[in-house]
Amino acid sequence: MSFDFSTMINSLKIASHYIGTTLFMAGSSLVIGIFFGLLIALARQYKIRIIAPFFQILITLLKGVPIVLIILASYLIASKKFDTIAEGMHWSIRFKDFNMIWIAIFALSILSIINSSEIFRGAFSSIKKGQFDAAKSLGMTNFQTIHRVLLPQAFPVSVPMFSNLLITLVKASALASMVSVVDVFAAAKISAQQNYRFLEAYIAVAIIYWIISLIIEKGAQLFEQRMNRKLRRASL
Repeated sequence: MSFDFSTMINSLKIASHYIGTTLFMAGSSLVIGIFFGLLIALARQYKIRIIAPFFQILITLLKGVPIVLIILASYLIASKKFDTIAEGMHWSIRFKDFNMIWIAIFALSILSIINSSEIFRGAFSSIKKGQFDAAKSLGMTNFQTIHRVLLPQAFPVSVPMFSNLLITLVKASALASMVSVVDVFAAAKISAQQNYRFLEAYIAVAIIYWIISLIIEKGAQLFEQRMNRKLRRASL
């Protein structure tokens, strides 16, 4: 079967209508991951009793679980327990009315939290211990040290890794089609079922993912350069 360029263009047009859905899932998961990942990394950085060892074990265990299993397990648990919880809380919504995109975001957020916590932990370890000692000698509290010493230096270091994480989340969002979420990948696959031109549809999806990844990477580079300029000016 010869390659049909016009079918690829058609699949590209159809799939591009769902770029917003893909970016929403990836972006929301990244924000959630950064917030909770930072809290976990801080707990491990300051070696908070019970909490730090618990998260260390939890992160280690979750690292070995494929994202596809997290998505399927989240869907199965929600399908069995959501109606019971909703009735107990006197909610009018039921699982059949539930938007499956939130299950995908939940699963992707777990992936994001795991990676974000490790990114922050690596960034924190790059800061010399003498700076913490200097902050303590100046009478800074732990919160002031985090706000004035830790985060301003950790974020610029972690920008490239977070851009890679966002790209990973964009690509992993294709698995959301397993729980009936129509994103870039699912839209292209549905369009291909009309004429069984799956190769053209998959190439169209690959082009979209490539363009999104390129934009994220270049945007992260510009953001990193801007932050580094601000840090240099602040140090003068």
